[in-house]
Amino acid sequence: MSLFSRLTHSRRVECPELQTAEQIDAFIDSRALECATRFEDSFVKRALELGVDGGMILDAGTRVGLIALKILWQNENFYAIGMDSSKLMVERARETAVAWGLGERAFFQVGDARRMRLKTAYFDLVISDSTLHCFDDPVSVLAEIGRVLKPRGALLIRDLERPSRLKMAKHIEEHSAPYGKRMKEYVETAFRAAYTRSELKELVRASGLERAQIVSMDEHHLAIERPGQSDPNSWIKAREQYL
Repeated sequence: MSLFSRLTHSRRVECPELQTAEQIDAFIDSRALECATRFEDSFVKRALELGVDGGMILDAGTRVGLIALKILWQNENFYAIGMDSSKLMVERARETAVAWGLGERAFFQVGDARRMRLKTAYFDLVISDSTLHCFDDPVSVLAEIGRVLKPRGALLIRDLERPSRLKMAKHIEEHSAPYGKRMKEYVETAFRAAYTRSELKELVRASGLERAQIVSMDEHHLAIERPGQSDPNSWIKAREQYL
């Protein structure tokens, strides 16, 4: 962090992922709120506009899997693998996939995004929503994402932007209010653990992730974004010839 940034921004804190049953229940309950639905839907829309019209999706830090499942719901040419460190979250994601009739196209697993047991250059689209600040080694996570993403694959990683000292309290209050008291502590920690634009840019540079840009999504969120192209040689495309 530069001298100027140290003066204007608080030092970021560590933010462990949701761990206790109570925390996870509060997060799951929050997904039913209208504000959460709008937030997820805006991400899905953006991801579907990145230039890839089918193939394999990786959702790193999938939590309860709703982002990946909503993409599959809107585009039948995608299959998805969702990875999360929480067994409870993964179990809920699997249950939701079955309930939505997507159990044959969505696969969820417990895993470590820093060391993914996945093939190199396998995914057409990699997504991650509001979890980058939780990883204790984000450079390794981004490097792994770059490894498993196809050379022309698309990427969308959204997360909070850490506000300045002067704006921190205001942003926490604005962002947490729609989610209620049960989520306020988590939202505050997430803001304090989030990265500034310059820090995010440095993480991308250090990871070697290619052709990725840092863009503003809204007042509170930044994204690492990379448009892509559909792969005509995708196994999913080849599979369609025999259906």
